[in-house]
Amino acid sequence: MRRMGELWSASLYLWHLVDLLRISNERLLTLINDPGRGITGFDENALAEARRYEQLSTAVGLISLRMAARDWAETVRHAPDEVTVSHPELGVLGALEIIRRTAHEVHHHVMDIDRYRLP
Repeated sequence: MRRMGELWSASLYLWHLVDLLRISNERLLTLINDPGRGITGFDENALAEARRYEQLSTAVGLISLRMAARDWAETVRHAPDEVTVSHPELGVLGALEIIRRTAHEVHHHVMDIDRYRLP
């Protein structure tokens, strides 16, 4: 989908944000409901290819992004401070670290999307 150093289109970043928020929401739900299960990593390029981001509707992506952000924010409110989950590459993570990583990625990719705005 994307080689090292190549940029995605604004629509591809949009769909990546949708999936990023959904996956983060699932990670927080795991932390809340089944922390012993742990959480998994994912390959953003493989996910983009499997979901065929380039064929997905931007209009639907914007609706999905609003829904994913709303659901994520609601789950954040219920994430306990004292519980942790294990990630195969990142190690032991608490809610604050999951939230921080997600917020950082969202901010970073919104900046990527802003590059495509017309002056």
